[in-house]
Amino acid sequence: MSKLPKAPLVEVVFELRWKIINKADLSKIPYLYGDIYAQLKNKYPFRESIVPPEIPIDILINQPVHRFRTAPNEYPLFQVGPGLITLNTIDSKYYWETFLKDAEELISSFLEMFPLQGNDKLNPSILFIDFFSFDFEKNDVHQFINENFKINFSQSFIKETKNPIDINIGFYYEIPLGNLSVIFNKGRNTNQTEGIVMQTRINGISVNPQIEDLLLWLQQSHETCSEIFKNLTEGKLYESFKS
Repeated sequence: MSKLPKAPLVEVVFELRWKIINKADLSKIPYLYGDIYAQLKNKYPFRESIVPPEIPIDILINQPVHRFRTAPNEYPLFQVGPGLITLNTIDSKYYWETFLKDAEELISSFLEMFPLQGNDKLNPSILFIDFFSFDFEKNDVHQFINENFKINFSQSFIKETKNPIDINIGFYYEIPLGNLSVIFNKGRNTNQTEGIVMQTRINGISVNPQIEDLLLWLQQSHETCSEIFKNLTEGKLYESFKS
């Protein structure tokens, strides 16, 4: 699949969560870090601890604890914590077919090293983070959104000649794949340039701990987010990403 040469994409994150119910569940987690690393270390040899070792593991549920990179400060990477694994990459390294293959390797390793019971479920999610450079002081963010996205909003409750200094709007829907959110916030990119951050996320429905089911969900969710992005930016904004 070809990439948009000037895509606003910053990062893509796939997450997989499972329930931690008791101390017996927690006791398995320290072994998981090493077991997955042993399988994937040829690809992700560089290890990092994200939190200090003295922090009790029971307050870190659904938080990443260890990070594994291809090289120092490089992407892609994966993270592991109690009840959570993630796969992260950035625009310069992102091709969907490669990301899907990396996800398949990570899921396969996780399911092999951490077998779940028949009644257990996994909750996947996918997140796309895009960034649009924008000067809030010199320009009207309401006008920018209305002219460039398939969104229309305005206000008539206050008479003010200055431009809005921030933005925080979101759209939330239940769809067959799970809960969809599209959120716009003021933010900065890695170069500390000011602009608008758009987060498109699907928090998935509960899925059986089978790689086929998880990959099907991931593929369908990617297609949904891709279609939303194209529809949302259709017109001159989307065309500006092509060259």
